[in-house]
Amino acid sequence: MTVGWRTLDAREQALIYDLQGRARIEEGPQRLFLWREKFIPLKRFSANQNEYLVVKTRDGSIDNKPGPCVMFFNPVEHDRITVHSAESLDANEVLVVYRQHPTTKEVTRHLQYGPTLFIPQANEWLHEFNWHGTDPENKTRKIPGAMRFSKLQVIPDQFYYNLGATQDPIADFINCLCADVVAFASKLTYMEFIEKAGDLNNLSNYSQLMERCKAIGYTISKVVFRGYFAWDKLQQLHDSAIEQRTKLKIAYETEEQNQLLIDTELKSELERTTVEQSMELENLKHKQGLEKSQLEHKLNLSLKEQEEKVKQMMKEHQAKLEARKASDKETLKHYWNLKDLRVDITEFIVSQNPRPNKIIRVSAAENAANLHLHQS
Repeated sequence: MTVGWRTLDAREQALIYDLQGRARIEEGPQRLFLWREKFIPLKRFSANQNEYLVVKTRDGSIDNKPGPCVMFFNPVEHDRITVHSAESLDANEVLVVYRQHPTTKEVTRHLQYGPTLFIPQANEWLHEFNWHGTDPENKTRKIPGAMRFSKLQVIPDQFYYNLGATQDPIADFINCLCADVVAFASKLTYMEFIEKAGDLNNLSNYSQLMERCKAIGYTISKVVFRGYFAWDKLQQLHDSAIEQRTKLKIAYETEEQNQLLIDTELKSELERTTVEQSMELENLKHKQGLEKSQLEHKLNLSLKEQEEKVKQMMKEHQAKLEARKASDKETLKHYWNLKDLRVDITEFIVSQNPRPNKIIRVSAAENAANLHLHQS
């Protein structure tokens, strides 16, 4: 109990109880004189334009007051007052809002599209999505409950999501994917699965996934197979086999490259030898052609010289013949003149030729061989 003066500043309130237990609200600014009364300052709650107050009274009713507003918590009337932020929605976001009818208690559901600043009524609440998400300790795993949100990202004019068909579409995707992959892999051996793992990029192998997505309002356009995990010992055996195959493949490719290099060198050497032989053959042909041309030229020159010599000899012989003929003609004319002078031509000729230095006489018996002598 208080006796004395108490001061209330501006924008303050206080709850005051008297001796009989009656309560009253006093609002500042003012100065109060209390006589055996209880003075309780009231807590002030305020909400700006992006917030709202949720006021729950002692009779159980709830009222949402959009900001900007101010209220004082009155323990006589209020059970609690809390400040909440309004839901800010962009153009590609949507809220799933449930609303309960105040009289029939029937619950309906509707979608609140952005852009807007949404403040729910007292009889409204938001749907909280609880989906599978990425394990923070292992990025390759999905765990339930990792994604919790109320605002759903959508593409404008292309949003369709059946809340009545599923509560966690990611879990549905995972289950259907596992079922399709099991159906695909169960028909194959481990090595066959490794060889045909690339077929998991084809949508035709995901019949259950496509059917389920169609039922819950999703469309799958592409599935990318990024790899697989095997049992540790099997993975070790597989890794060891891959290492051995890789070594063998590298050795094979190295040997193949060496053989290709040798083949290339031999081919280049053969081509080089062929070119060199061709060049030598061309040089030989050229040299032979030059020699042939030179010989033909020399032969032509020699032939011309011989022709010139023959012509010269014929000319000389012809000249000699002409001279002899002229001489014989003169001699004959001389003999005719002598004959006209009644000179014995035979004696004259004999007198012109002296007696020989030597006379060879050959006598032959009867029926002997004939002998011919030629004067050289």
